[in-house]
Amino acid sequence: MNPGRQPGTLPPIMEPELTLRPVAFDNLRAIIRLSDSLTKSQSNCVAPNAISVAQAHLAETAWMRAIYLGDEPIGFVMLDLDDDEVPEADRPAVGLWRFMLGHAWQRKGYGKQVLDQLVVHFADRGIRTMYTSCVMEEADGPYDFYMKYGFVDTGRVEHDEQILRLALPDGGPVPTRPLPAVPRVALITIWVDEMAPMRRFYCDALGFLVKDDHGRYVELENSGTRLALCERGVMGDHSEAFAKKPDGQRFELAFRCEEPEDVDEGYRILVERGATAVTAPQDMPWGQRAALFADPEGNIHEVFADLEE
Repeated sequence: MNPGRQPGTLPPIMEPELTLRPVAFDNLRAIIRLSDSLTKSQSNCVAPNAISVAQAHLAETAWMRAIYLGDEPIGFVMLDLDDDEVPEADRPAVGLWRFMLGHAWQRKGYGKQVLDQLVVHFADRGIRTMYTSCVMEEADGPYDFYMKYGFVDTGRVEHDEQILRLALPDGGPVPTRPLPAVPRVALITIWVDEMAPMRRFYCDALGFLVKDDHGRYVELENSGTRLALCERGVMGDHSEAFAKKPDGQRFELAFRCEEPEDVDEGYRILVERGATAVTAPQDMPWGQRAALFADPEGNIHEVFADLEE
């Protein structure tokens, strides 16, 4: 009898461990067959594993692993260790070349666990940046998954695929709570009184990356269109209107979350990172869950997600 367990109770169920293992002769067939489980739309987004394995053996810079849940192979991942085409500031870097999970293991959190392991593995080896690319025309494409994880859309398109970028931490584990909201907005210049606190907020709290920094004008990376912060004084010589103190709310940025519960998590994280709480998450009569927060100069923004019908 186990003295550590009360009579009549069952022992806790242990979740199988997710691991990355070499692709070898004994698991090759199983890895190749996983491609047959994908939907047609997903198959248009990632090459069959048989082709990926062949390419890996021909490319000296390829790094590939089988994804296992316990003793069962459930997916495949391959990275490119060549960073010759990556901007100098992002080197050393790796490219997430291929990544797939068999259909039965999708939407269960395993994809995030795989990325967590990759981030830790390569960050501990001094890698600064991870790039990947997405086919945008397919309904089952991975774009939203990568954006939710923390990748940033660079706005570049290569071979008809959108290029995404992830800055890796300086070694150690990946942050456990990435912001659920996706930073994507239309073309906007945000006029600011003091650049330093506004830049910190939009970069550190909201997660935007700096594309160009000219001191009093800072352009941020954003999907599709441009987003910038600019001090009012820059335009003061051209129009007296920019010298006038604005009165009241002038604009709103709305950041979409994938799931309603992500609104609550995103709101908590933003407030922890310095956002001013305005309205806590609540279900709105127009079919969305939404919360409001403000930046350091009082501009009120929103995180939201569509409610299921």
